[in-house]
Order: sequence, then C-alpha cells, then structure tokens
Amino acid sequence: MKEKRKTLGISLLLLALTCISALFFPVRKPALDAGFLTDEKQEEWLETLEAADEDFLTELIFAGESLPCDRESGTFYLPVNMDTTEWERGRFSSGQRDIEVYLLDNPLEDEKQKSVREGKRYRLLAVQDEVCREYGVIFTGLPIISIETEEEIRYDEVYGRMSLLLADTKEDWGFESLMSGHIRGGSSRLNPKKSYKMTLYRQNQVGSGSYRDNQVSLLNMRRDDEWILYSIYSEDTKLRDKLSLDIWNDSGALTIESNGHFGYHMEYIELFQNGKYWGLYGLMEPVDYKQLDLTKEGEPQPEDFLYKQKDADVFELKGNHVVQDEAHMEVLNRYLELLNADDEVFAKEIPKLIDVDSALEVWLYLQAVLGMDNIERNIFYPARYENGQYRLYFMPWDMDYSWGNVHDFDALNRSRFSEEIWTMRIAWRLGDRLIRLDVEGAREKVRERWKRLREHVYSDAYLREHIQSNVHCIIDSGAFWRDEALWYDSRHSEDFEELERRACERMKFLDTWLSDPLLYLELKEYRE
Repeated sequence: MKEKRKTLGISLLLLALTCISALFFPVRKPALDAGFLTDEKQEEWLETLEAADEDFLTELIFAGESLPCDRESGTFYLPVNMDTTEWERGRFSSGQRDIEVYLLDNPLEDEKQKSVREGKRYRLLAVQDEVCREYGVIFTGLPIISIETEEEIRYDEVYGRMSLLLADTKEDWGFESLMSGHIRGGSSRLNPKKSYKMTLYRQNQVGSGSYRDNQVSLLNMRRDDEWILYSIYSEDTKLRDKLSLDIWNDSGALTIESNGHFGYHMEYIELFQNGKYWGLYGLMEPVDYKQLDLTKEGEPQPEDFLYKQKDADVFELKGNHVVQDEAHMEVLNRYLELLNADDEVFAKEIPKLIDVDSALEVWLYLQAVLGMDNIERNIFYPARYENGQYRLYFMPWDMDYSWGNVHDFDALNRSRFSEEIWTMRIAWRLGDRLIRLDVEGAREKVRERWKRLREHVYSDAYLREHIQSNVHCIIDSGAFWRDEALWYDSRHSEDFEELERRACERMKFLDTWLSDPLLYLELKEYRE
C-alpha cells in the first residue's frame, strides 16, 4: 500500500512539474517550417515532376495570414522583426488542400538581419499532383499594405479591399477592411508613382448591402477611417519629409493647446496593388477638422475654419460644407488684407487676428529645415473661434523639399540638391514682418525660443538620432533598394552621413545669426 501511495505521489508530482513546464516553457513551433527538402529530394523532384507553365499557387499562408505576392515575379513577401536575430516561428502552407509548399533554400542557415537588409529571395517549390512551380519568398522589415481593387485606382473613387500585415509581431498581426481609394496630391499627380487617399469601410450586417466607416488605429496612429498613402517619390533620401515631420511633432505641434494634434504622423510601409509590388510608401494621417479638433459646420459651437495655401495667392477651404460663401472666407480675407497693409496697421491689428507665437514657431522651423517649398504654399491655416473672436494658427505640410533639396526644373517634378541654400534665409513673409516690426517682442521671442529648441529638437544629438532611426527603417528593411530597382526614374541617395553633417552645420549657422534676428533678415533669401 505504501509503495502504491509512493508511486501515485511521484506520478502526481511529475504531472504537476509537466504542467508547470508547459506553462512557463511552452512547446514552440519550429522557426520558418516549410518542410525543407534535402538536396537529394530536391534533385529527385525537379527531375520527376513536370514544371507547370501557369501560376497555380494562389495563396501562401504564414502564421495564419495570407502573404502578398508580386505575381509577375512570383515572389511572396513576409514582414518580420528586423530588430531581432531569431527568425519568426510559424509554418508556410498553401491555402489550397491539393498544393504542398517546400522551401528549397533554408533561411535558418543565414543571418536574419543581413538577409532582410539585402532582400535575399528564397526559393519555394509548390507541388500539385505531378507538376511543380518555383516561387520566391522575400523577408522585409516593414509592415505591408496590400490593396485589391475592382479596377486600377484613378482620380475617381475605386472600391476594393485592403490588408495590413505587421512586421514586429506574429500575434494578431493581420488586419483587413473594405476600402475605397483615389489618386491625391497636386503636382505629385504627374509622377508615375502616385499617392492615394484611402477610406476604410465595414459592412453593417452580413447580406445587408450597407456599409459604414471603419475607424481603426493603424501602426499606433490616430483612430480613423481616412488615410493617406504617400509615395515618397520626388525626394532622394526618402527621409527628409519624415525627419521634418518628427521635428514639428516634437516642437511646434506641442505649442498649441488643443484636444487635437496640430501636426500629423507618418510611418513607413511597403505597398502592393492588385498583385504587384509598388514600393516604399508612407502611411499618413490626413490634416483635417478631426486631427485639429476644430468645430464643424452644424455643431452647437461657432464653426471653425481650415484653410490651406496651395500656391501663391491660391487658398482653399477644407472640410465639407453644405453651402460655401464669402462668410467662410472672411477670416482668411482679413488675414490677407492685414498681411498687405502698411506697417502701422499690420503691427497694431495682426496680433488681434493671429497667434503670433504660432507664426514665429513656423518661421523658425522653416529656417531650420530649409523649407523652401513652404514659402508660398503647403501651409495650413486653422481658424479657431476663441473668446468671442476668430484666431488664426499656422501649420506646415508636405516637407519633401527641405534640408537642401529644391525643385529641379530640368527634371519633371523632382528635386535637386542646392549647395547655396544652406547659408541662405527662407523668406516667409508673415514671420519676416513680425520680426522686422518686432510685433509683441518677436525678436526676443525668436532668440529665446531658438535657444530652448537647440536643447532638444534642433540639437545635434536629436538630429543624428532621428536621421539614423529613419535610415534604419528604410535601409535595414531592404525597402530602399527594392524601391530604387522599381522606380529607377526616382532619385535615390544613400549619403545619409552627409545629410547629418550638413544638418548640424545649419544649426550652428543659425546659432550665430539668430542671436540678432533683425540682422538675420538681411541675409540673402532663397528664390526659385
């Protein structure tokens, strides 16, 4: 009896230890399991199986998600965490019962981060009955958005479905939604690589045929149904816009008290359209009433307005309005009237209409990032109703022509590097007048604000860190090289160290000149 009790006790102890072990040390799935074939088996199959003339592998699945495919090359793409050395765990499989897939090349034999950075293509064999066909798998370090639409996306709204695959996890790493999209942008519409506006939808009830907006947070950005797919075509390093945006989000966007955000965010992705790889993109939040927390038409509070300067003397009112009349433009027209008024009227009246600190923040920002394309365009003018009157704020937008890049009029809608602009002034008219006339002590404000900014967002450490972080995203993911191979007419430059050096030199240049903002206004200004 004692022996039985002892045996039972040992069994229960072993069972408990097994449960504890399973809890804390679960059985892990083999990394990148796809039934690797030995060299002998590969040779045997390739000799005995007939090569299929047509594509028959319609779906490749990994960790429960279907991978996007560039059909022309027969290459599937799997986003992985490029910051870890261990390969992701999961199994490649076909979405079809009668098709088996096998990796002919073993990624486990390679250094993961090197393979991702170089965009190495691993051969994959699909077998169906007595035929086979060779495909490929590429591992990327960026999230992927894949869009399938009824027809090619043009200027009119086109409907379809989108899917997003994350790179940094394989748990709940896929998202799908109905969507519509159209080409967006002004001069960028001339580029072969287009930017798009994307709206997400979901069906109310199965079979009901009705849809509603699908508001979700993508890549830790705002929760919404409207998104921008930015092509990053005209700028050669593919990081100037992102660097400038990061700086604004950490400086000017924080100076305006609001429940919204007076800036916008962007994250790098790779895009597929209708079975074709489409390159490196930025997934961006739009600037709209929601982003800025502005009061819309029909709400109890007085309506706010959002204006956008598209070109010299060309403005548009953003948002949806049942009726648009002169009253909607009254705040902007008053601003333009004061901007063109004589010095005495300007100095006296402009502080009643605008937030002077907001304007000076934009002026400093344009000097630092060399925002030449924002002198007479690409500025938002939010007008908020505060304390019984409207007050105008300012926010830059579209910063690809920055950090020394200017328009190249010999190459359609692309940029060129300017040596001269690094020691020139960006002449934003409103900021210049505020400083020249010392409105609300603008000169001292500029001096003191610059000193504070140099301790953070315009410090050498901040600039180097953010440039290197963005370089890591686009280079170590392999996306930069794929984009260059696909869009060879779009310039690509990897001279990131030179950009770092020049950015830090620009800050030191401004240290000297902004100690006397009035004297700085005498510098030669950039002109196209």
